[in-house]
Amino acid sequence: MKKLLFLFVLATTLTVTAQESVLLRANYSKGDVLSVKLDVSQDMGAQGGVDMKMTMDMVVTGKEGDVITTESKIKAIDMNMLQGGMAMSFNSSMKEEDLDQMGKMMKQQFDPMMKATIISKMSTEGEILETKVEPSTPAMDQFTKQVKGVKYPKEKVSVGSSWTDETNEQGMEVKTTYTISKIENGKVYIDVIGAVSGMGTGDVKGNLIVDVKTGIQDTANTEMALSANGADIKISTKSTTTKM
Repeated sequence: MKKLLFLFVLATTLTVTAQESVLLRANYSKGDVLSVKLDVSQDMGAQGGVDMKMTMDMVVTGKEGDVITTESKIKAIDMNMLQGGMAMSFNSSMKEEDLDQMGKMMKQQFDPMMKATIISKMSTEGEILETKVEPSTPAMDQFTKQVKGVKYPKEKVSVGSSWTDETNEQGMEVKTTYTISKIENGKVYIDVIGAVSGMGTGDVKGNLIVDVKTGIQDTANTEMALSANGADIKISTKSTTTKM
């Protein structure tokens, strides 16, 4: 009886250990459709701020080896801006005749973005290899430069595992550290901290929840506090990704 109990405990321990070590990969298949909801808030204090909600659809159009090709389009935009004491708003669901003069001006800027298609190639490790916009627009080109994925480590991870990533964009270097805080019910919970240097200085903190089976980032939340050009800026980003 004691021997059976020992074997049961040993088997249970081995099972738990196996469950706590996972390989993070973007396991997409051709034809997969993902809906991405993005909520960005930028607070510049007395200088104003921006609140923007955006919905995008992403279709997996191909997969060759470890390279995944996707096509994404913006489906909806809702933005409110306060700048220089002037309030501006735009909602893509509104008819042009229902927009105020400022809203109509913003529509002229956003319409080309909503008509454009973002074509991306990424590795199964989550690294963005190539991005192009058709037809190309300056605003959308700028938008895609700011979008980066989380590159997963090559090896399996468990609770306590961490890895770093560095990016350099517009003269600012961002070094980010990802740490696994929990693995539970097929989800990996990741804490995010980072430091910004260069033309701006600041810090980043946040968290991710990744689905083990698909590699999809169910939710991603980040807060960035940044000082640049004499201004203090707080940027909050929240996103959810759902497989349709």
